[in-house]
Amino acid sequence: MGAYGLKTHIWNNNFKSILLLFMFPVLILGLVYAGLLLWAGYVQGGSAQYGFAYAATTLPAAIPITLAGVGAWFAVAFMGHQALIDMATKSKSVSISEEPRAYKLLENLCISRGITTPRLKIIDTDVMNAFASGIRDKNYTITLTRGLMEGLDDEELEAVIAHEPSHIKNKDVRLLIIAVIFVGIISFFGEGVVRGMFRTNLSRSTRPRRSGGDNAAVLVVIAIAIIVIAYGLAMLIRFTLSRKREYLADAGSVELTKNPDAMIRALQKISGHAKLDAPEQVREMAFENPRVGISDLFATHPPIEKRIAALVEFAGGRDGTESRTKQQPEQRTPKKRGKVRRPFGRLGR
Repeated sequence: MGAYGLKTHIWNNNFKSILLLFMFPVLILGLVYAGLLLWAGYVQGGSAQYGFAYAATTLPAAIPITLAGVGAWFAVAFMGHQALIDMATKSKSVSISEEPRAYKLLENLCISRGITTPRLKIIDTDVMNAFASGIRDKNYTITLTRGLMEGLDDEELEAVIAHEPSHIKNKDVRLLIIAVIFVGIISFFGEGVVRGMFRTNLSRSTRPRRSGGDNAAVLVVIAIAIIVIAYGLAMLIRFTLSRKREYLADAGSVELTKNPDAMIRALQKISGHAKLDAPEQVREMAFENPRVGISDLFATHPPIEKRIAALVEFAGGRDGTESRTKQQPEQRTPKKRGKVRRPFGRLGR
């Protein structure tokens, strides 16, 4: 499905993201099926034929129990995630009297965006980064690091702050938190299976076994393969959600500030100074996460170089690292400072 213009791109990306999120319950049910196969083959020692029959007949009864457990886990994590984030990052809330510069920039941007001004929190670290969190208007929060506030000028800081309300407006924060919770459930299940197999192996010699022989190994191999594939797909979905949305948030920032050059300068200053001392799940919500995955599939953010290139090509920004002699005259004379000359029609494709 094609997308033209920033608003259409946001709608298109949200639609695809919702489809991807529907994959998480499917993956969880796949893990339940794998668990039943492991129980039949590894614990009960049944044959492959017995294991598949056991899993098929037991799965319908296991589905309501599984969904109830996942729902309870999800509700607790959904409601308590902000307290966990604050604890992990050691962030603290600040008022307008304590941080007038950052607070006023945030307030003005949110008024222009038509959203409730989130709470502002600060992390006392020299690292240069920021992130948005929360699931509803009452607890939306934007967190800035001290290094970011001290290292950027007003225009650059405004561009970074504008990036975060764009995530909130586009529902990126909520979707990413849902994805993180689901991946946590899948990870917990996988780790539980591994621990359970190890403990069962210690006392297996004292347990009676069915006459399945070596065929039980087939069930174990299939079950482990399902678990590995489900976990890998869950991680890939989560990273894809995060990576695509950074381009749109950059575009939203430029739409607010009308200053792509400030965003480019901010990205250049932040590059190499953005690694937060925080759990992986928090770093994935940050403005920049410098970790790079295998073949970029498991990278949570696009490289800064690509984000700058998109701003130059589609927003009319100027890369300050390039020599002015390399710029064409017609690219410099007709436009006013910070005016967006392209509507981000292809951004994020």
